[in-house]
Amino acid sequence: MALSLVLFVGHLAFHGFWSQLAPQPFESPLARALAAIGALPLLWWTPAQVTRHRAIRIYLLVYLTYTGPFFFQWFYLMNHGNAVWMTSTALMCFLVYQVLDWRVATATLLVGTIAARAFVSMTEPQLALPPWRATEGNLTFYFAWLSALTLALSSASHRLQRLNATLLAMGVMAHELRTPLASAALINDHLRDAEPADVPRLADRLEGLLRAINHQIDSQIVNAQLLDILPGHETLDAARLVHNAIESYPFLSERERQAVSVYTRGDFHFMGNERLFIQVIHNMVKNSVYALRRTQAAFERGDIEIEVDTGAARGTIRVRDKGPGVPDHVRRFIFEPFFSTQTTHSSGLGLAFCRETVEANRGQLRFERVASGSSFVIDLPVAMR
Repeated sequence: MALSLVLFVGHLAFHGFWSQLAPQPFESPLARALAAIGALPLLWWTPAQVTRHRAIRIYLLVYLTYTGPFFFQWFYLMNHGNAVWMTSTALMCFLVYQVLDWRVATATLLVGTIAARAFVSMTEPQLALPPWRATEGNLTFYFAWLSALTLALSSASHRLQRLNATLLAMGVMAHELRTPLASAALINDHLRDAEPADVPRLADRLEGLLRAINHQIDSQIVNAQLLDILPGHETLDAARLVHNAIESYPFLSERERQAVSVYTRGDFHFMGNERLFIQVIHNMVKNSVYALRRTQAAFERGDIEIEVDTGAARGTIRVRDKGPGVPDHVRRFIFEPFFSTQTTHSSGLGLAFCRETVEANRGQLRFERVASGSSFVIDLPVAMR
């Protein structure tokens, strides 16, 4: 509806402008009227109707090809390629890619441009401009076309990445929730026939499972927001943040929880979003826990160490583990979205989310070479209280 009104009013207004206020060598009332009237059906068509009816889609493509590439190329050539229409034609390229999918936009630009130049060659051959001629107008038009296509592809890639992040987060969430839900169902069955003395133990297990479910939901929702991370404005205490993150992490056993040791060499404050930074610590601990589960039968105290330290202007949070480490050939990929060395339990978004969150708050996240295991360092600017 908005597009219809813009095209209807715009064509009529520009006809008056180019014929009365700033007259151009060529202006066609009939062509303007066809372009304006052709926009009116868009007032009544809904997106659902466009999807259902092939005839409507064909009309839209034909009309948009006429009112866009064909119309502007025709008027550009008929006005002797002057600066006004050279600029207007360049801007038209960007508008077409804003209104249409980049593939459809490219097709309409190609068809409309060829049709307009062929029409001028037949009606006014002296004004025809071969597309291969290196003129100022041709070069400007092709540069605008290429720029608009590049921006459209970038936007399409951005949308695809967001869609992939959301779909992967949903898939991982469904996978991760099946196990605790099945366990919860078993505990529920046991509670029906349990002795009174066993009820508190089963209730504690059920509470842990519910905490794990909520953690997975929060984790995947946050990870799916990978492209929408903004700087935080809360003043956070690094040591307290780490302790809160470990306290809220859904370890599968108390032995896993005791394997994490936290050392505060020097506490510091920094600016950020507490919920997002707790998720950063959770993701890094999760990677360490999964690595240790793959390589050893039992967890020992100190298998995962988290160290908080500070200097004059920067503070660090270092997460180390005694797992198998990160192979040399994949280290440069570990912060890329959707990359993972795990075949299960991972969407490949965890470290990418951590990096984006830290960098959004003027910090750095880096992998640190160690003799064995893995070590990741979060480097943040210290905030004055």
